[in-house]
Amino acid sequence: MRRRYVSKQEHPDMEKILKTLKEEKGYTFNIEQNVAINYGLCVGADVLGTANPAYSGAQLSEIFRVQSEGLDDTLLRNPALGGARAKELRLGLEAGLDMKPLADVGMPLTNVQWLRRAMAKGIDIRLYPEFQDGITKIIKKYNELCGGEKPKGSKQCTLRVVRIKEEVNEMVVQYDDLEKLEDAIGRINAAHFDKVQRLKEKLYESDVHTLGKRVLEPVEQQTYFEIVKEGNPTENRNDSY
Repeated sequence: MRRRYVSKQEHPDMEKILKTLKEEKGYTFNIEQNVAINYGLCVGADVLGTANPAYSGAQLSEIFRVQSEGLDDTLLRNPALGGARAKELRLGLEAGLDMKPLADVGMPLTNVQWLRRAMAKGIDIRLYPEFQDGITKIIKKYNELCGGEKPKGSKQCTLRVVRIKEEVNEMVVQYDDLEKLEDAIGRINAAHFDKVQRLKEKLYESDVHTLGKRVLEPVEQQTYFEIVKEGNPTENRNDSY
């Protein structure tokens, strides 16, 4: 299923917290950061002491989750980490691993992911120089230490892999009637428009006007995959031709 950026249920203190953060610290947040803040409130995290627009929404969520589990969030507090790296650190902390060696923002994310897996298998990555090298050598050493390649199995099927790219944007508008604005938003969401011009036209019909030459301002991007199994499993065929 596609990820939703709007929380289904808002915490009762959400509006008050956002107001406090704006008045006391001058902080304002985008949609995904607001979702993370709402999540933090729901799990009892230190939202007032942590929320900062320097963090992406995904990273904020990871920090709040670590806090809610009573773990030390120090390693996740570098805004340069981003959500994906913060998630890897969180998974390692949950497993009781020393994640300090993997908190380097200069280390490629793929390396971090494989090194965390190796550590989770009980491997001391400091003992093998291959784990300080490129991803190809890291994976090769990991497979070597973990028993090599697994058997391929006797059945096969087709998986349809759908690449989904989501982009969160912000749009600044001017309006006079809040009810008209909310009605326009509802109709736009129901129509699933795929062109910016159609968004502008529908907003204009409700006396809502977009500002600036660039209507949409990207604030976060995410690409992920969904896999759908098709057909029935079949026995592998090893016939010679």
